[in-house]
Amino acid sequence: MSDSLVDLLDSLVDTGVAAGGDVTLSVAGVDLVELHLNAVLASIGTEGAGDLAFPSRRRERTRLRPARIDADPDSLQRGLAQLVLVVVELLAELMERQAVRRMAAGTLEDEQVRALSATFVALHDRIDGLTEELAFARTAA
Repeated sequence: MSDSLVDLLDSLVDTGVAAGGDVTLSVAGVDLVELHLNAVLASIGTEGAGDLAFPSRRRERTRLRPARIDADPDSLQRGLAQLVLVVVELLAELMERQAVRRMAAGTLEDEQVRALSATFVALHDRIDGLTEELAFARTAA
């Protein structure tokens, strides 16, 4: 996953952004769902955290992830699983950065910091495990 995408989303969350729009979801040319959005995206309790620099998160799993997610009929399930995994990784990184900002701002209790730490470790372990499973499935196919 590109660190620049995480950096962009992190910046948007940290400074706040408002968005609105309408989307129609269609399948095979048939309109199925209309979605009307009005959203405000902003971090919680990070005032006073100052500017924080986050190191690159290029980890071992980057090597295991394919450069391209292919959704051909023969590998559709694996392709969808890879896509979901990329989104989960992106959200995990974004949430971890916000937790660090809250710690820097002093708006978390010690127990909250411990709970966040344990949860992020478990989440990253599970992501690593799923990445390895998908890499194994790709080489076995």
